[in-house]
Formats: sequence, structure tokens, C-alpha cells
Amino acid sequence: MKAIDFTHTGGFPLTQDELDYLQQAYTECINAIAVMGGAGPTLITGMSQSFSLGVTTVAGGWFFYNGEMIKFLPSTYSALGFGDVVLVNITPTAANLTYNDGSTYGAVLNKTAVVSVGPSVTSATQFPLSLLQPFQVAFGQNGRETTWNSTAVSTPAPSGGVTGTIFYKKDMMANTLQIRGFLTASNAQNFAASPSATYSLMCTLPVGYRPNNNTFFTSIYFISGMIEDDLGVAWIKQVNSAVNTTGDVYINWIKPDVSVLGYGLEFNTIIPLD
Repeated sequence: MKAIDFTHTGGFPLTQDELDYLQQAYTECINAIAVMGGAGPTLITGMSQSFSLGVTTVAGGWFFYNGEMIKFLPSTYSALGFGDVVLVNITPTAANLTYNDGSTYGAVLNKTAVVSVGPSVTSATQFPLSLLQPFQVAFGQNGRETTWNSTAVSTPAPSGGVTGTIFYKKDMMANTLQIRGFLTASNAQNFAASPSATYSLMCTLPVGYRPNNNTFFTSIYFISGMIEDDLGVAWIKQVNSAVNTTGDVYINWIKPDVSVLGYGLEFNTIIPLD
């Protein structure tokens, strides 16, 4: 980050160059943060809309557009004509300053914006209000993994012969884990008989994807119908599943009726990590 050390003695040589350097220091920081909200028009604060007696009022606020933070002034619009949209109009201004040599320049710059109604136009000074995206949308997308991590599941036949893949990724902003998978037990008759069915270890998630508390979720028998358990007293549609604090993913597979040699389960859930 740019900064100037003002602690030295001797008289600081303040010139336009130093002032420009200070201006760059904060504009660069603002831009670096704002672009996390997306490349297009980004709503930072305010600009909520309210409707009364045929008139819509857009409250004041701030938005980021084309590398600049722009103040939006409270303004209104009424009924839209055919083919018209609500537009955000940006107005640049330049107030004059007289320099020591007597020359005058439009040096005090500002940009503000209001709404208007007209044909859809996107330019340096105008864009449809509908294009404005809240900052948190893209910021949230940037705050989570975009690709899935995966781990293959393969247990021996005496343990059900479970195969498949478990996928997982992390949302850093929400500090949550999304985990999904489709697993098939080809040797389901080898699971422990009721009521002694126990949790079976499917995989272990790496550090950083492990919750601080044991968390339970449901895995679903993916076919529309159900299957009987081995005692013929209950129907299987959902089974309990869990992720513990050491990242172990467990599923409480249930032994089905003798006529069912194998069955599959699927799950897709979000787990808090804190």
C-alpha cells in the first residue's frame, strides 16, 4: 500500500506529485476491494427502491463502475414507455481552480448519478439499473472453492463392497462444507443384521474440511420405491450418515431383505465447520 512518511524533520516538500501519490493510495485500495464484487456495475450500499402513487423512489447510495466508486443521489422515475428501461445516468463535474500563475483549470472532479428512463444503453456514463449486482453476490462466489475435491470409496466385499465417489468443497465466507456423493453397496447382504447395523467408514476428509462438532445428515435410497430391511419389519428410504471431528465420513448402511443383493445411496448436504 502506498504511504508517505511525514515524521521526518526539515520541511516536507509538498507538491502536486505528492498529492497525486496520496490520492492514488486510497483509490487503488478502494478499487482492489471493490473489484471483488464483480466486473460489471456493482451495488455497494443503499439504492433501495420504494413505490408510491405511481412513482418509484431510488434511495441514495454508492456503486462501483468502470474502476470508480460513484455516489448515487436519491431520485425517482415513473411509468416506463414502450421499449424503455430504468437507467443509471452518471454525470461528471469539474470545478475550476485558479493556479499561482493565473491559469484556470477544471481540477476539482466529481461524479454522481441518478436514475432516468429511456432506451437501454450501456456506456461510460449510462447503464440499465437492472445490471446492478449486489457486491455480496460475486464476493460470495469468490469466497468459495469453484471446483470439487473428490475421493474414491472402495470397501471390501465383507464390508458391503461399497464403491463410488464423494465430492466436497468449502465455502470460506460461510465456513461450511458442501459434500455430495453417490455410493453403491454391491454386497449389501454382508452388512450387519438388524438391529445391529453399525456406521461404516467411507472415507476421511483432509484437514480444513473437518467440522468442529460431529454432524449428522441423511443419505437417500435414490430409487422412487423402498426396500425392506432384513427382518421385513421396516422399509428403507433414508439412512443416517455423519461426518465427525476427525473428518471421517460414515454411513449407517442397513442390511436389506434377502432378495436385494445391493442398493445405492445418494446425498448432497451443507455442513457447518464451526
